Amino acid sequence: MMNLISVFSLVMAQEADARTWEDVLGTTVTEDWQGEDHRQYDFWTGLGEGNWRPREEDALGHVADGRRMRHYVFPVLDGKAIVEIAEPRDITAGEAQGRGFSIRYYNEDAGRWVMAQHWPNPNFDGVAFLDQLTGDTHHGRISLYSADLQARTESGDPQIRRYQFSDIREDGFRWDGANTADGGDSWRTWMVVDFQRLGDMPALPSATENWPGYSEGLLCQSAPHGALDDLAGRWSGEAIRASGGSEPATFTAGLMLDGCAVAGVIERPESGYRGLLAWSYSPILERWIAFYLNNAPVTPHLYFASETAGEAAEFHTISDAVIADWTTPFITHARAGAESARARTVWEVFNETELVWRVESRSSDGSWAPYLTYRFTRD
Repeated sequence: MMNLISVFSLVMAQEADARTWEDVLGTTVTEDWQGEDHRQYDFWTGLGEGNWRPREEDALGHVADGRRMRHYVFPVLDGKAIVEIAEPRDITAGEAQGRGFSIRYYNEDAGRWVMAQHWPNPNFDGVAFLDQLTGDTHHGRISLYSADLQARTESGDPQIRRYQFSDIREDGFRWDGANTADGGDSWRTWMVVDFQRLGDMPALPSATENWPGYSEGLLCQSAPHGALDDLAGRWSGEAIRASGGSEPATFTAGLMLDGCAVAGVIERPESGYRGLLAWSYSPILERWIAFYLNNAPVTPHLYFASETAGEAAEFHTISDAVIADWTTPFITHARAGAESARARTVWEVFNETELVWRVESRSSDGSWAPYLTYRFTRD
C-alpha cells in the first residue's frame, strides 16, 4: 500500500506531466500587458504561411512563388513578448533545412519595439540571438531598423537593414526586407514576404517535448554545439536568496532550431516571476551567447556570454550588445570581457541529475557578490 508521501509525489508528477509549453511560457496575456502599445503585433499571432519572394534576376520586381515557410506566433511571458518560430512548410526527412526564431517586445522606456532573432541554416550557424532591430509604428505600418551586422561602407556609413510590416488584414499582411548604405537616401528591397494567416495557433506540445520547429537535430552538429543539450527536460528545486529565505522554483527547457539552440523558462510561482533563457554558440564570436528576458514591467532583455559551457562556466553580461538604436554598433560589443560586466551567472553543478547556478552582481569594490542561487534536480 502506498503511503501518503508516495501518493502526494505521484499526484505532483502527474500534474507536471500534464503541463504544456503554453503553461511554461505563459501564453495567456495578463492584465499588465493588455495595453494598446503591447498588443500591436497581435495581428500576427496564430499559424501562418509565408511566401518568401526574393528579387527576380534582371527585373524590377520579385519572383511570384518563392520559399514557403510555416510560422508559429504566440505570446510569451504572460503577454510581455511575442515569439515567432519558423520552419520550412515542406520538411524533407534526413535533410538539414533552415529554421527561424524571433522574439519582440515593446520597450516602454524607449517607446518602441525591440526584436531579437536567430535564423541558422545549413550554411550559416547564425549569430546566436544577437541579430536585433528596433522601431515603431506609423499609420498602421511597423518599421524596424538594424545596423552593425554588415560591413560599413567606404564613407563609414552603416549598412542599415529595415523590416516593414504593412497591408495588415485579418487574413494576412506583407513583410519587406530592405537595406540602405547611404543613410536612408535609397533602399534596396531584397525580399518580400506575403503572409497568409491559416488559423489560430495550434496547441503547443507537452513540456516534456522539445520546442516547435525541432525535428531531427540536423543543424549545428559540429562541436561545441550541443554542449548544453542536457539542459532539456524538467527540473524542480528552489531559488535561495543571499539576503535570506528561499522559494520553490522550476526550470523547463527544450531543444530548438533543429539543434542550434536550447531554450527554457525559470518559474518562481510565489513571486510571479517567469524568465525566458535561450543559449546558442556563435562560431563567429567563438563564444556562447545567452538571451534573457523576464516578465517584469519595463525590464529590457539582456545578453550573457561565455567562452565555455557546462559545469564551472561563467556567463557575464554584455550590456552594450543590446541594441540602442539603428546607428549605434551593438554586435561588435559581443566580444566584451568580464571586466565591464555588472552581473554574471556561475554554473556550479551541471550533470544529468543536478543543476546549480549562482546569480551574482558586481560590488562597488569590483568584487562579485552572490544574489540568488538556483538548485534543481531533474524530475
